[in-house]
Amino acid sequence: MISNHVLAQWDSKAGALTPRDRRRFAVAGCVGLVLIVAGLVAWNSGALVPRLSARWQDGQGEMRKDDLGRPELLLVKEERVVVNDGYLPVTVTGVSGASPGLALRSAGVHLPQVIEPGETLPLALSYAVTDCGTAPETIDLRVRVDRWWGTAEAGVPFTEDTPPWIRGPVTSVCELE
Repeated sequence: MISNHVLAQWDSKAGALTPRDRRRFAVAGCVGLVLIVAGLVAWNSGALVPRLSARWQDGQGEMRKDDLGRPELLLVKEERVVVNDGYLPVTVTGVSGASPGLALRSAGVHLPQVIEPGETLPLALSYAVTDCGTAPETIDLRVRVDRWWGTAEAGVPFTEDTPPWIRGPVTSVCELE
């Protein structure tokens, strides 16, 4: 056991940070905080990944028959509006969509199109139902956009305020079969 007399002779600041080290840690903490805030701002602005969402407008299904009256093609037409939720303009250069049992045939828009922040791009989607058993109610929509570093592809989910009961064109066209 060490006596109090020996402990009193030791440096009371042993193991404590020097003022220089404290400044270094403070600067490093501030830089880290600034980087986190800058990353969140860049993410929310759409600078890194386009911030797009879609609203469903209308949908209908139709069955095309061949010359003998046999079902030839089950076609779904759907109107969606793509909204730029970011703070930067987005140049859409392509529209694609793929879901099991569905194949996109047309987006109904001439590309490229620039969507300014808060603005919309109306799409008149037309897709074929290839398998009614596996087809979801709507096709997963993706867009190709030009970015300052190149081309990127982003999904376009429905907005949160889009009610789930709107989905129905695929079911209605499959019931025609």
